[in-house]
Amino acid sequence: MTEALNLDDWLDGAKRTERSVTLYARNDLLADIDELEAKLRQIAEVPFEDRSMGDSAPGKDLQDKIDDLYVELDQSKMVFRVSFLDDEELEEITEQVKKDIKEDIDKAASAARAEAREKCKRLEISAVNDINSMVRTMANTAADEVIRKEADLRTITKAVVSPQLTLTQARKLAKTVGEAQMGLLKQAYSRAAVEAPKVAVPKSSKPSPTDDGVMSS
Repeated sequence: MTEALNLDDWLDGAKRTERSVTLYARNDLLADIDELEAKLRQIAEVPFEDRSMGDSAPGKDLQDKIDDLYVELDQSKMVFRVSFLDDEELEEITEQVKKDIKEDIDKAASAARAEAREKCKRLEISAVNDINSMVRTMANTAADEVIRKEADLRTITKAVVSPQLTLTQARKLAKTVGEAQMGLLKQAYSRAAVEAPKVAVPKSSKPSPTDDGVMSS
């Protein structure tokens, strides 16, 4: 029988869950692919009898260009490995955000308060308590949103195991690859944080029963 593992040894060997996701840098090529594929569809709609006699493979040149673009797009990929952060680390990030961008948070809250007062005027809300309630709610929501966005970015920055990101690089990444691909990083983070591992052991690696029905080690 396999010797039971010591719990401390087992914990020492435990690692945080990591997930991988592929992002692409040359997403501008998608527009070129869209245009060529549209032309390819137009060619496909031309009746056979109306095609040129010498055109045995209509659209082949276009398809070749499309294939080349997909190769170029694929060559711009980078694989990111993402882990998760524990509650203490997340709390530290949030508290640091509140300190680092306090001015931005205050500006967002101030703008929201002014917007709330204007909104009350438009809606002809005159009760002081109602006005104050709306002002507080909108200011708090605006401030929380600024904190959340910055904390999310810093969380992803710290959660990416490889290639390691600086906060400046993470900001540039968000601006260039867009929300859709940043969403893939966030999905990888969520999977690492909440999705339990599913292990499929090959049959050849499983212990086989002995003649008396006892599993051999």
